[in-house]
Amino acid sequence: MNRLTACLTLRLLPGIGPITAQKLVHTYGSPEAIFDAEPHPEKVPNERLRKLLEKARSVQKEVASIKEWMKKEALIPLLWGTEAYPLALARCPDAPLLLFCRGELDWEGRRWLAVVGTRRPSAYGEKSCRALLEAIQPYNPVIVSGLAYGIDAVAHQTALDLKLDTVACLPHAFGQPIYPAPHQKLSVRIAQQGALVSDFIPTQGFERGHFIQRNRLIAGLCEATLVIETGEKGGSLITANFASQYDRELYALPGPIHSQQSRGCHALIQSRQAELIDSVEVLIESLGWAGLQNPKQIRIPLDLSPTGEKLYKRMLHNGKQSLDKLAKAEGLSISETAIVLMELEMKKVVRPLPGKYFELR
Repeated sequence: MNRLTACLTLRLLPGIGPITAQKLVHTYGSPEAIFDAEPHPEKVPNERLRKLLEKARSVQKEVASIKEWMKKEALIPLLWGTEAYPLALARCPDAPLLLFCRGELDWEGRRWLAVVGTRRPSAYGEKSCRALLEAIQPYNPVIVSGLAYGIDAVAHQTALDLKLDTVACLPHAFGQPIYPAPHQKLSVRIAQQGALVSDFIPTQGFERGHFIQRNRLIAGLCEATLVIETGEKGGSLITANFASQYDRELYALPGPIHSQQSRGCHALIQSRQAELIDSVEVLIESLGWAGLQNPKQIRIPLDLSPTGEKLYKRMLHNGKQSLDKLAKAEGLSISETAIVLMELEMKKVVRPLPGKYFELR
C-alpha cells in the first residue's frame, strides 16, 4: 500500500480522527506501515483500533473513487511525512495526514502569516490590513486566510495586488460550490497565485460546523497569526485559540475603545494571549524579520532572447497579459509569440493561466 492509499484509508475509516491517526503513524513509523503485509497487532494501542484497522479493505472502493475525483479536480495531494507537506502543520498533534491542494506553490522554506478578522470590518480595519501587508511585502511571506467576507477577503486581495503568494483554506471539499459564492472569482485568482487547500473529502459540502476544522488549518499552517478586528464571539477567536494551542505567535490589532469590531482583539491583548501590534515596525520586529537580507527581489533572467526579454519586461510592468495582447504590442504573429512564451515557460520564467493568459513566476 502506498502512502496516498494509506492516508486515504485512515481518513475514511470511521472512528479514526486526525489525533488517533497521528498516534498510529508515530507508533508504526509511517502511514503505509500501519497496513503492512505483515501486521504487528502488538503495536495497536487497543482492541477497538485493531478491529477498525481490519476494516481497511471495506473502504478501498471509496479510496479509488477519491483518487479519480482528485484527477478530475486537478488536485495535488500533500502527504504527511513528505517534503511537500507544510512543516509548521506537520508539528501539530492533530495535523491531517492528507491535504488536497489546487495551485502551484513552493511550500518549503517560506514565511507564513495567517491574517484573520471580522466579516464586517470598519474602514480602519481594512486600511490597517492593507498597510500591514504592504509593510511586510519585501519579506515575501505567504498570506493565509479563510476566503470569508471581510478581513479574509481583504488579506487575500491585498496579497494578490502585492504579488505575494496567498493560501485560502476552504470550509468544504473541492468540487463543491465555493463558499461564499461571490468569492468564486477570487478563489480562481488565488489558485493562480498561491493555492487553495482543504482536508474535506468529496461528499463534504459547506456546513457551519466546518469552520472550526478550517480555522484549525489556518492556524496550523502558519508560524504566526494576526487578528484584525473581531467581536467578542468572532470566529477569528477560534483561529487565535488554535494558534495558542499550537504554541504559535499571536498578534492583535487594537481599535477604538468603543468599537464592537475590536472587542475580541482587546480581550486577546488584555489576557496576554496576543501581543499588541500598533505599528508596522512592531509587527516586523515581533515576527523576527527585521534586518533580514533576503526579501523578495525581482531578477531579470540573463539568458533570454531579445524578443523574450521584451515580453518579460512587458509582463514585469503590466502584470499578466494575454497571448493576443502580447503579440499585438510587439508586432508579432500569434504563432511567433506562442513559441517565445513556450521558451519562457520551459525556463520557468512565466506560467500559463486559463484563457491564454501568461504571468511571471
